[in-house]
Amino acid sequence: MQAKTRYSRAPITEALIDIQVRLPQEVKLDVLAQVYSSIQTEYPKREEMFMFQGQMIAGASVEATASQSQIGYRVFSDDQKQILQVRLDGFTFSRLAPYDCWETFRDEAKRLWSIYQSLTHPEAIARLAVRYINKARYSSTCG
Repeated sequence: MQAKTRYSRAPITEALIDIQVRLPQEVKLDVLAQVYSSIQTEYPKREEMFMFQGQMIAGASVEATASQSQIGYRVFSDDQKQILQVRLDGFTFSRLAPYDCWETFRDEAKRLWSIYQSLTHPEAIARLAVRYINKARYSSTCG
Protein backbone atom coordinates (compact mmCIF):
# COMPACT_ATOMS: atom_id res chain seq x y z
CA MET A 1 0.00 0.00 0.00
CA GLN A 2 1.36 3.39 -0.99
CA ALA A 3 1.98 5.96 1.77
CA LYS A 4 -0.20 9.06 1.64
CA THR A 5 1.44 12.26 0.55
CA ARG A 6 1.44 15.09 3.07
CA TYR A 7 2.07 18.58 1.82
CA SER A 8 3.88 21.00 4.10
CA ARG A 9 1.91 23.82 2.48
CA ALA A 10 -1.34 22.31 1.22
CA PRO A 11 -3.19 24.64 -1.17
CA ILE A 12 -6.49 24.25 0.73
CA THR A 13 -7.64 27.48 2.38
CA GLU A 14 -10.93 25.99 3.62
CA ALA A 15 -12.54 22.57 3.72
CA LEU A 16 -16.13 22.09 4.82
CA ILE A 17 -18.81 19.52 5.34
CA ASP A 18 -22.37 20.83 5.21
CA ILE A 19 -25.46 18.85 6.16
CA GLN A 20 -28.88 20.45 5.71
CA VAL A 21 -31.59 18.83 7.81
CA ARG A 22 -35.23 18.95 8.76
CA LEU A 23 -35.54 18.97 12.55
CA PRO A 24 -38.58 18.12 14.66
CA GLN A 25 -40.66 21.24 15.44
CA GLU A 26 -39.90 20.97 19.14
CA VAL A 27 -36.16 21.56 18.53
CA LYS A 28 -35.42 25.19 19.40
CA LEU A 29 -32.34 27.31 20.05
CA ASP A 30 -31.98 25.93 23.58
CA VAL A 31 -31.18 22.52 22.09
CA LEU A 32 -28.51 24.07 19.87
CA ALA A 33 -27.10 25.77 22.96
CA GLN A 34 -26.75 22.28 24.49
CA VAL A 35 -24.60 21.26 21.52
CA TYR A 36 -22.34 24.21 22.29
CA SER A 37 -22.24 23.37 26.01
CA SER A 38 -20.97 19.88 25.23
CA ILE A 39 -18.02 21.16 23.13
CA GLN A 40 -17.31 24.48 24.86
CA THR A 41 -13.87 23.36 26.07
CA GLU A 42 -12.62 22.78 22.50
CA TYR A 43 -14.73 25.54 20.91
CA PRO A 44 -14.80 28.38 23.47
CA LYS A 45 -16.02 31.25 21.28
CA ARG A 46 -19.71 31.42 20.27
CA GLU A 47 -21.59 33.84 18.03
CA GLU A 48 -25.29 33.97 17.27
CA MET A 49 -26.38 33.45 13.66
CA PHE A 50 -29.34 35.33 12.18
CA MET A 51 -31.45 35.15 9.05
CA PHE A 52 -32.63 38.44 7.60
CA GLN A 53 -35.62 38.75 5.28
CA GLY A 54 -36.99 41.78 3.53
CA GLN A 55 -39.63 42.63 0.97
CA MET A 56 -40.31 45.79 -0.97
CA ILE A 57 -43.41 46.42 -3.05
CA ALA A 58 -43.41 49.36 -5.42
CA GLY A 59 -46.44 50.74 -7.14
CA ALA A 60 -48.60 53.78 -6.50
CA SER A 61 -47.06 53.62 -3.03
CA VAL A 62 -44.03 51.86 -1.68
CA GLU A 63 -44.24 49.32 1.10
CA ALA A 64 -41.35 47.62 2.81
CA THR A 65 -41.05 45.02 5.53
CA ALA A 66 -38.06 43.41 7.17
CA SER A 67 -37.49 40.82 9.84
CA GLN A 68 -34.71 38.87 11.44
CA SER A 69 -34.64 35.68 13.42
CA GLN A 70 -31.91 33.74 15.13
CA ILE A 71 -31.26 30.43 13.38
CA GLY A 72 -28.33 29.05 15.38
CA TYR A 73 -24.77 29.49 16.55
CA ARG A 74 -21.29 29.63 15.08
CA VAL A 75 -18.54 28.35 17.37
CA PHE A 76 -14.77 28.59 17.00
CA SER A 77 -11.82 26.56 18.22
CA ASP A 78 -9.14 28.33 20.29
CA ASP A 79 -7.02 29.01 17.21
CA GLN A 80 -10.16 29.90 15.17
CA LYS A 81 -9.11 27.42 12.46
CA GLN A 82 -12.08 25.10 13.08
CA ILE A 83 -15.58 26.51 12.87
CA LEU A 84 -18.84 24.75 13.58
CA GLN A 85 -22.26 26.09 12.65
CA VAL A 86 -25.22 24.50 14.43
CA ARG A 87 -28.47 25.75 12.97
CA LEU A 88 -32.15 24.94 13.01
CA ASP A 89 -31.73 23.90 9.37
CA GLY A 90 -28.37 22.15 9.51
CA PHE A 91 -24.78 21.64 10.49
CA THR A 92 -21.58 22.91 8.87
CA PHE A 93 -18.03 22.09 9.95
CA SER A 94 -15.13 24.05 8.43
CA ARG A 95 -11.38 23.78 8.70
CA LEU A 96 -9.27 26.77 7.66
CA ALA A 97 -5.61 26.56 6.61
CA PRO A 98 -3.40 24.89 7.51
CA TYR A 99 -5.31 21.76 6.49
CA ASP A 100 -3.81 18.52 7.83
CA CYS A 101 -5.53 15.62 6.07
CA TRP A 102 -8.93 14.19 5.18
CA GLU A 103 -8.93 11.68 8.06
CA THR A 104 -8.39 14.31 10.78
CA PHE A 105 -11.02 16.59 9.22
CA ARG A 106 -13.50 13.76 8.70
CA ASP A 107 -13.10 12.38 12.23
CA GLU A 108 -13.73 15.76 13.89
CA ALA A 109 -16.76 16.38 11.67
CA LYS A 110 -18.09 12.93 12.54
CA ARG A 111 -17.60 13.53 16.28
CA LEU A 112 -19.39 16.90 16.12
CA TRP A 113 -22.20 15.55 13.90
CA SER A 114 -22.76 12.75 16.41
CA ILE A 115 -23.29 15.33 19.18
CA TYR A 116 -25.59 17.48 17.00
CA GLN A 117 -27.56 14.43 15.85
CA SER A 118 -27.98 12.97 19.34
CA LEU A 119 -29.44 16.24 20.66
CA THR A 120 -31.54 17.37 17.67
CA HIS A 121 -32.76 14.04 16.22
CA PRO A 122 -33.06 15.16 12.56
CA GLU A 123 -36.11 13.79 10.75
CA ALA A 124 -34.39 13.95 7.37
CA ILE A 125 -31.19 15.02 5.66
CA ALA A 126 -32.02 17.27 2.71
CA ARG A 127 -28.48 17.88 1.44
CA LEU A 128 -24.94 16.72 2.10
CA ALA A 129 -21.97 18.57 0.63
CA VAL A 130 -18.19 18.50 0.92
CA ARG A 131 -16.24 21.43 -0.46
CA TYR A 132 -12.59 22.39 -0.68
CA ILE A 133 -11.48 25.90 -1.50
CA ASN A 134 -7.94 26.08 -2.85
CA LYS A 135 -5.58 29.00 -3.20
CA ALA A 136 -5.76 30.55 -6.61
CA ARG A 137 -2.52 30.26 -8.52
CA TYR A 138 -2.37 32.85 -11.20
CA SER A 139 0.52 33.78 -13.35
CA SER A 140 0.58 36.69 -15.65
CA THR A 141 2.99 37.82 -18.24
CA CYS A 142 3.39 41.38 -19.30
CA GLY A 143 5.03 42.05 -22.57
